[in-house]
Amino acid sequence: MHYNNVGVVSWFYSRWVWAEGGQFPDLEEKLEIGGFGYPAMATVNSRRKVYSILRGAFSNEGLSEFVRNLIGQRGVTVAFDELPTIPDVEPWDGKDGELPVEDDYDLSDFDMDEDVDTKDEL
Repeated sequence: MHYNNVGVVSWFYSRWVWAEGGQFPDLEEKLEIGGFGYPAMATVNSRRKVYSILRGAFSNEGLSEFVRNLIGQRGVTVAFDELPTIPDVEPWDGKDGELPVEDDYDLSDFDMDEDVDTKDEL
């Protein structure tokens, strides 16, 4: 049976949460997220106290396979005692973030016209 993303979601009731990487370090540590880069995805079943991490490709095909395996109870899950408390944060304003200001390098300190054929002895 072939599942598309809409079909997969319709099979189970779920709630989706998106968070910026590094915004909730205690949760990321508990769920072992971020050690292999971003984007990262985890599913959490708070009733059964288990979670699962997407360790494959973060692509349409990879996500579909991950969810299919969980639905078919073939996915790998890890038990947890309790999740850390999630602190309140300011909601996203819907705008792009500002890029950090980079330092300008003063190239006048370097002699760019130096004769490259001249060799210096050590």
